[in-house]
Amino acid sequence: MRWLALLLLIVACSREPQATAVACADPVAGCRLPDGVMLRFSQRPSAMRAFDLEVVAPADAQVRAGFRMRDMEMGMNRYRLLPDAGKWRAHVMLPDCVQGRSDWILRLEAGKRVYEVPIAAG
Repeated sequence: MRWLALLLLIVACSREPQATAVACADPVAGCRLPDGVMLRFSQRPSAMRAFDLEVVAPADAQVRAGFRMRDMEMGMNRYRLLPDAGKWRAHVMLPDCVQGRSDWILRLEAGKRVYEVPIAAG
């Protein structure tokens, strides 16, 4: 019985936080996410071309970003953003999809909040 309780506790603690789905029509122009978080790309994302990801979030928040495709394994595409002049930044490069898809989902973690933002790469 104790093992079952321990197993349930481990499974409950290992779940990823529930994400809030957010639309962002133009990440280059910038997008306001809930709770005052701002997201901006330095250029339109494209496979195998680096771009900068910039996030304005609370100063005490750890900020991480990951890119994936729905129903397709794309490897580890996770980034820890570093604080820089009141913003969080990362230099990002998306891999090339062998099927030619460009429908990415940005999973942005800012403190205890998690957002999922669909992104169309060029």
